[in-house]
Amino acid sequence: MSTHGDVLTERLRLVPIGPARARDLHRVLSDPEVAPWYGSRPSLAEVERMAGAMDLAWHDHGVHKWLAYHRVTGDVVGRGGCSRVPVDADWGRVHAFLPDAPWVREPHAVDGPVPVHAHWVEIGWALRRPYWGSGYATEIGRVGLRHAFTELGVRAVVSCTEPHNHRSRAVMERLGMRHVGEVGGDGPIEGVPDDTRYTVHLLLRDDWRPASVPTT
Repeated sequence: MSTHGDVLTERLRLVPIGPARARDLHRVLSDPEVAPWYGSRPSLAEVERMAGAMDLAWHDHGVHKWLAYHRVTGDVVGRGGCSRVPVDADWGRVHAFLPDAPWVREPHAVDGPVPVHAHWVEIGWALRRPYWGSGYATEIGRVGLRHAFTELGVRAVVSCTEPHNHRSRAVMERLGMRHVGEVGGDGPIEGVPDDTRYTVHLLLRDDWRPASVPTT
């Protein structure tokens, strides 16, 4: 079980995801407006395994996604935050957009079932449909960036989504991330359908400007 504590923002309580939060995570990922972005509606058993893996990542690597709860109503708003990136061929394609420096390929020193990068992480979010359009994703994203750059001390944060996911791309831009290109099955490519490529946004620690999102 992760020993990392909750994080409070002005409107949200962010809780590290572990097995005890599997049903709430399932509510988010099975939302009819969320599930299509991840391929299909997952079963509860699949989400339980996912939550267990996230708990291990919090323990081993000091970071993974949070569940976001509304501080007034207690309702599940969504999930989001940062996670360490696997050292594999898929994520290796993102190297083309990162600085040409040794830290980009350095693995995290802590052993785990899947080797991960030490100095850059991925950030993302998914909100239940009733909470779209109210700035919650941006609120989660700002706290995620702060955690990545100040507590983890990483050098870069990336975010990827389908090119036609305009809502998510708008959040990336509000967070100060810049669009740096696209990746597809064989690396950075152009001219292929949206469902076979991903747009990449990047923020380096040296370019990060902390926003005033109160946290405790």
